[in-house]
Amino acid sequence: MLRDEFIEKIKQISKENLVFIDESGIEDNDCREYGWSIKGTRCYGNKAYQHKSRVSMIAGLCNNQIIAPVIFEGNCNKAIFTTYVETILIKELRPGQIVIMDNINFHKNNTIKTPV
Repeated sequence: MLRDEFIEKIKQISKENLVFIDESGIEDNDCREYGWSIKGTRCYGNKAYQHKSRVSMIAGLCNNQIIAPVIFEGNCNKAIFTTYVETILIKELRPGQIVIMDNINFHKNNTIKTPV
């Protein structure tokens, strides 16, 4: 029910005024867990077992355009996300734009709701 209400509200807003933001990361030793080979033969591959480093990214998407992208080493957390919103994203937003985020805990932060 709430999801349907949310979707109906979003439909009323011009896509130029919707900004979707999210974060993602990858480790340098990420690899596929599965592979393919000729039928009847084994699939072999090398896999790194040591964790080396993680690279993360935060960006916005507005009207099929990426805005305010940031890449950094390490994991994203409340402090990093708040700094991103307050110092980078806020400069890219126009009056009337609405920022939409998923519900990860560090997005539920009154500090970032105020400037946005």
